[in-house]
Amino acid sequence: MGKKVRTQYRQNLISTLIKSNPYIRPENVLREIEPKQEVAAVLEPVKELVHERVQQLVDEVVDEPVQIPSPESIPAQIQLSLEALVDELVDILVQDQDQSFSNQNNSIKTENSNKSNKSKVNGSYSNQTREKNVNKEQSQVSSKVSIPQNEPLNAAIELHNEGIMGNKQAVKSAYNSLKDLAKQDKNNLEIQAYLGSATTLLGRDANSVTDKMKYALEGLKLLDAVVESAPNLVIARLLRGNVSFRLPEMYFQRTSTAIEDFSFLVQAYEKDSSILTESEYNEVLKNVIEACKRSNQLEKASMFQNKSKTVNGEGKVKGNSTSSKQSSSKSSTKAKKNSKGKGLTDEAINIYERALNGSSVEVQEAIEFFENFVLTNSAPEVEMAYLDVQSMQGRDSINTYDMFGSAIKSLKAMDSLVNEYPSNRDLRLVRANHSLRLPENFFRRAATAVSDIEFLLKEYENDPTYLTEETYHQLLFDLGCAYERLEMIAEANETWNRLLKTKTSLSEVMQQKVYDKREVYAFQEINLSKYSTSNKDQFYNMAKELHYLGAKGSKKAAKQSLEAWEKALKAYPNCEVANTYYAASAALMGKHASDPQEMFGETIKALKILKTSIKTDNPELLYLRGSIYHALPEGFFHSSDKAIKDLKAVKSAYESNREKPRISHEQYVKLLFDLGQLYKKTSFLDNAEKTFITLLKVAPESKYAQRLVSQGVNKE
Repeated sequence: MGKKVRTQYRQNLISTLIKSNPYIRPENVLREIEPKQEVAAVLEPVKELVHERVQQLVDEVVDEPVQIPSPESIPAQIQLSLEALVDELVDILVQDQDQSFSNQNNSIKTENSNKSNKSKVNGSYSNQTREKNVNKEQSQVSSKVSIPQNEPLNAAIELHNEGIMGNKQAVKSAYNSLKDLAKQDKNNLEIQAYLGSATTLLGRDANSVTDKMKYALEGLKLLDAVVESAPNLVIARLLRGNVSFRLPEMYFQRTSTAIEDFSFLVQAYEKDSSILTESEYNEVLKNVIEACKRSNQLEKASMFQNKSKTVNGEGKVKGNSTSSKQSSSKSSTKAKKNSKGKGLTDEAINIYERALNGSSVEVQEAIEFFENFVLTNSAPEVEMAYLDVQSMQGRDSINTYDMFGSAIKSLKAMDSLVNEYPSNRDLRLVRANHSLRLPENFFRRAATAVSDIEFLLKEYENDPTYLTEETYHQLLFDLGCAYERLEMIAEANETWNRLLKTKTSLSEVMQQKVYDKREVYAFQEINLSKYSTSNKDQFYNMAKELHYLGAKGSKKAAKQSLEAWEKALKAYPNCEVANTYYAASAALMGKHASDPQEMFGETIKALKILKTSIKTDNPELLYLRGSIYHALPEGFFHSSDKAIKDLKAVKSAYESNREKPRISHEQYVKLLFDLGQLYKKTSFLDNAEKTFITLLKVAPESKYAQRLVSQGVNKE
C-alpha cells in the first residue's frame, strides 16, 4: 500500500480520535493533521475502543481513575504512548488492503483486551487467524487456506468476538445467528466450533448457577465433538483451549483439555508460524504455562517458559516439538515412578464398599483401616479410596462445619490426584461417584461427574473388559442423572434411552430406575380446574399422585401438587391429610430449589407445618412425615430422633394389622432399612441389628437386603 494511502488512513484515524475523545489532540500525536477533515464512516467502530484505551493510559499516571474525560491538558508522560497507539492502529488498518475494517477491529479489540486485565470466558482470536487456519483435513496441521467469503458467518463471528469483550446482547445475537447457520450447514465444523464457544458465553452471562453450568457444558460438548471430528482444526483448538482455560477448575475439570489444545497449537506453530499471529502465540504460551502450573505440571510449565523466552522477532521458536515430547514423556515417567504399592487389595475393596453402603460405623472402620494401609501402600487408587471415606465423615456428621469441611478438603485432594494421573480409570470412577453424592446446590459437581463418566464410557468403548456390565449400566444411568442436575433434560433422556438400548440385559432394579425417570419426564401438567374439592376422595387421590410423582423427581408435578393441596386446605382447613400433604409438597419444592436460600426457606416452612399437622396415629401420614425427617441432612435439621419416632410407630401399626395395612409392602421394606440406618446413626446398635434381621426375613431378595448382606449383616 502506498505512502499516500497510509497517510490518509492516519489522518482519518486521528481525526476520528479527536472527535471521540478530548484527550486526543493534534499536539498529543506529534503529527500535522486537519481536524475539520471529514471522517470516514468505516472508522466509527473504533471510537468506544479508543476511548477505553486512552482512559487506561491516563489512569496509569493519575491517582484516581478517570470517569469523564474533560482535561485542560494531557499529562506529558503519556504522549509517546498515544503516538504508539495511533501507529499500532494504523498498522492494523493497512496490513491487508483486501480485509474489511470490521474484521481488523475485532483483532484490535482482542489484543487490547488482553493487555488490560479484564475477565473473559474466552481468549483472543481474530477473523484474520480464522481465515488462515480453517482446514478440515485430519491428516495434517492447517496452514493458510483460502475459503470463500461468508458474510453471515463473518457477522456472527464479529458478534461472538464482541461478546467475548462483555457485550451480553452480542452474545445472544451471535448464538442465535450461529445456531441458524449450523442448521443450514450441518457439516461446517467452523460454525459448530463458534457455536460451542458462544454457548459457553451464554453460561457466563446467565443469572442462575444452574444455567451457567448447563450452557458451559453444552458448549463444551459441541467443541469436543468438533475437535474429535477434526483434531487439526486450529480455530476449534484455539476456541476450546480458551474456553477450557477460563472455566472454574473445581466444577469443570478442564485444565487438562486446555493444556492439550494449547500444546497442539504450540507444536503446530513451530511447524507453520502463519497459523497464529505472534501476539496470539504469546497468549497461548502464557495460558499454557499458567494451566500447567495450575495442575502442578511444573516441568512442563518450565519447558513452555523456555519457549516463551526464545521467541524471536519473527515469532519463530528456537527448539522443536521433539524436545517438547521428550519433556512431556519424562514428566509422565516421573509421575509413574512416584506411584508406589500394588493398589487396593480384596480386603481394602471390601472395607471401602462397606463404608460406601453403610453408616458412620462402617465409615469409621474404613478410616481406621486406611490410616494404616496407606503407610505401606501409597498407590493412587489407595489414596483415592482413603479420601473418599474421609469425605463420608462429612456425610454422616451432625456438625455443618465438619460436613462441608470434609467434603471440600476431599474434593480438592481428589482433583489434584486426578490431575496427576488423568488417565487412571479407577480415580475417575471414584471422583464421579463422589461428585454425585454431594448436594448440587452447595458443591456444583455435576459437571465434574459428566466429564469423568464420559471419559470412562469412551475407555469402555475401547476396552469393554475393564468394566462389568453392571458398572457400565450404572455409569450410563448416573450420566443421565448428572445431566438432570444441570437441567439438561434432553441429554438426560437421550442417555437413559441409550441405556435401555444396550445389547446386554439390564437388571430389574435398573430397568425400574430408568422407567421411573421416563415416567417423571413424560408427565404433562394437568388442568387442576377440572377437579373439584367437593368430590374430596377424587381430588385427594389426584393430588397424592401429583405428590408421589414430584417425590420421584418431577418439578412440574411437585409444583402442581403444592397448588392442589393449597386448594384442598382452603376447602378443608382443619383436615390433617391436607395439612400434612401440603407441608410435604412444600418440602418437595425445597428439594427441587435451584439455590440454597430457596431450599432452606421452603424446607423450614414445611417443617413448621409438619410439627403440628398430624393429630391422629394415621400410619400413612406418619410414614410421609418420617420419610421427610429421615431425608433431611442431620447437620442442618437434627431430625433423626423425630424420624425414628414416626417410622417406629408406622412399623408397629403395619405389623399389628398386616391384613389391612395403611402402607404397602414395598414401603414397609424401605421403612425397615431406613429405620435400621437411623438406629445405627444414633448408636442404638442392638435395635439396628434386630430391624435389619427382620428385613432380611421378610424381603431377602430386595435391593435393601442385598446392601445389608454386602455390609456383613446375616439373618441369624
